[in-house]
Amino acid sequence: MSKNRKILIAVIAAAAALILGGAYLLYQRYYGGAAKFDIESYPIVSYEYRKTASEHGIVADYLWMRTKELMLGKDGDSLFIPSSYMIAGRLSYQDAESSGEYLLSDQSLLLAMYVRRGDRLSAMRLKDAILNSFDLESESNSELASFLEAYLYYYTAYGSVNDGDRIREITGILFDEEGSMRTETLSVATYEQGGFYSTVETGDGSYSSLEQGTNQEDIEFTEVTGVRMSSVNLRLIRNLQNNGLLPEGSYERNLELVLGARVSSTIPLYAYAYADGIYIYSHDVPAAVDVEEAVVTMRHLSEVGELPEDSYSWIKMQFVNSGYINSEYYYSYGNTQGIQASDIYPDVMMMALERGDDDLYDIMSGVEGSRVATYSSSPALSMIYREENGRFVFYARENLMVCLAVT
Repeated sequence: MSKNRKILIAVIAAAAALILGGAYLLYQRYYGGAAKFDIESYPIVSYEYRKTASEHGIVADYLWMRTKELMLGKDGDSLFIPSSYMIAGRLSYQDAESSGEYLLSDQSLLLAMYVRRGDRLSAMRLKDAILNSFDLESESNSELASFLEAYLYYYTAYGSVNDGDRIREITGILFDEEGSMRTETLSVATYEQGGFYSTVETGDGSYSSLEQGTNQEDIEFTEVTGVRMSSVNLRLIRNLQNNGLLPEGSYERNLELVLGARVSSTIPLYAYAYADGIYIYSHDVPAAVDVEEAVVTMRHLSEVGELPEDSYSWIKMQFVNSGYINSEYYYSYGNTQGIQASDIYPDVMMMALERGDDDLYDIMSGVEGSRVATYSSSPALSMIYREENGRFVFYARENLMVCLAVT
């Protein structure tokens, strides 16, 4: 071997050593010291459940692909997903239109799907964009909790030391030193004195009438300071406590708070908020329980195995008997009325998955599958739509949550 060849080999070896050494140092700096978290997260969907969903027209790969193409652009033009997207109508002036609204909770679901699908690069880009673009301190508790849960999920797969530090910072924003969620200003419906009768039980166990004055235009609102029950993500809180990010007892205290929000022994729904030492049972309508808020609270209880059986049975029977549920539960009538609560259908699907309830999962797959776009020429083929004022609208939350429930 010539002297020049030996020198060349030595130079190459030295360069390789420097590159490897630098890579190792970078890895140690950003990843090597990252704490290992053990968390409970979104349930893994078995083949049987995916097959059930596909029988109703919900195919995980197609739904995910179309959601990205329609709402992020075919080339991933946008990092953030809008809350909804309306495709072009039949008339020439009915152009396609994005909502232009970018909710942190929707980005969180998108982040969770990237992690679920093993798309590390997209997950990293989205996570960084969220941290750089959103003012996390100004986000609502519900929005921030959704991101923190997705961020934990991301961290267990791809997280760096810096990510661990950011997770601690966000936890400090959302919770106080005792592990209680921060209070926030909430708007609740109110009414003039005498507009409604009392909500206390009458002697025969029924509720007094609350039907007077329930026209939406007559409702006034007031502000209270408290904690919205649907924002208390119990699985997140247990994960944070189990990994030393919240003090011992945090989960138990929050669980007690949520379980105490049950409306009554005969109405297995949950209050809207806890403020000034009392539960506030109504939200947008003073005579009723907000079903969508209550069901999200029920999902959080279900995720930690604490949803009472009668609450679960109540929500299941709504779909067994009717195939749908409405947005308000009126005390005076003892049932739900108003518009369909389509926003929480994916939550119920997730509850069925968590509980291993084949029947309810099949029912909810049918409910969502009945609104799967089937026109072969549609840009939203295989996505789940809602028809509003004669136009077809696709919501990020619904499509992404269903993605998680079938992937």
